[in-house]
Amino acid sequence: MSVTIYKILINALKKISLLFIGGICTFALAQEDVPEIEEPTPEEVHQVKFMTQDKFMLTGKYFAGKADHSGVLLLHDCSHDSSSYDKLTELLSNYGIHALSLDLRGYGESISDEFSHRIIKSNSKDISTYQSEFMRITSFWKSDVLAAYNYLRSRIDNKRDVAVVSAGCSSSQAIFLAQKMRIKSFVMITPILNYMEKDHYKNLIDIPAYFLSSTHDAETYQTSKELFDWNGDDRSTFQLFKGNRQGNSLLNRKRYLSHDVALWLNDNLSK
Repeated sequence: MSVTIYKILINALKKISLLFIGGICTFALAQEDVPEIEEPTPEEVHQVKFMTQDKFMLTGKYFAGKADHSGVLLLHDCSHDSSSYDKLTELLSNYGIHALSLDLRGYGESISDEFSHRIIKSNSKDISTYQSEFMRITSFWKSDVLAAYNYLRSRIDNKRDVAVVSAGCSSSQAIFLAQKMRIKSFVMITPILNYMEKDHYKNLIDIPAYFLSSTHDAETYQTSKELFDWNGDDRSTFQLFKGNRQGNSLLNRKRYLSHDVALWLNDNLSK
C-alpha cells in the first residue's frame, strides 16, 4: 500500500470518529434539555384517600385512565373490600377508563376504632347487637359513596360519564347515588334490595344495566330478574350461573367474567 493511500485512509477514519463522537455529544445535549420526570410509586398511583363531610378518611384504589375517557365507581359487597375488584379495575384502565374501587366505611383501609366491620363482628355477642352496629356503619354509606363519586368526577372530563358497579349489599348505594347524580350505566352483581329500594330503582330513568346472578341464590336471582324485566333499555343484559355464589365471589368465580364486564362497560360508556 502506498504512503499516499495510507494517509487518505487514516484521515477518513479520523473524520468518521469525530462524526460519531459529535453524534453522541448532540444526543447527550438533547437529553439534558428534557426535564427529569419522577415516576410515581405504585402507592401514589393506586391508593387514594379523601375526607367525608363528617371528617372520616375514606380509602380507595384509583386507576387513572385517558384524559378523554369516562369513569367507573366500584362498590364491593359486605364480605369483601376493594381488592376484590383488582382484576376488573386493571382491565378497565387498559381500556382507558378511570376506575375507582372504594373501601366502604368499616372495610379494607376505610376503618377506625369506631368504624370497623371486623371489630363489631368479633365483639358482638348476639345477632341483634351485630345488626345494630352494622346499621350504624352503613348509615354513613350514602354520603361516603357520594364523596367517592365526587372524587372520581374531579378526575375526569366534565363531558364524560360515570358508571357504577355494585355487588350484594352495596347495590342500594348505587341506586341512591343515581337518584342524585347522572349515572351512565349499572353493573349489579347479585343485588340485595328490599321492596322500597327496588321501587327506587324502578323510578329511575332507563339506563343500561348488566345483572349477574346465581340460580340457587333465590332472593337475589328474583331481584335481578325483576329489575331486568322492568328495565327498558335494549343494551341491558342478564347473565345467570349455576350455584349460589353471591357478590364479588361470583364475579371472581370465573376469570372471563371480569373481561365480560369490562368489555360491556367500555361499549356503554361514551369515549
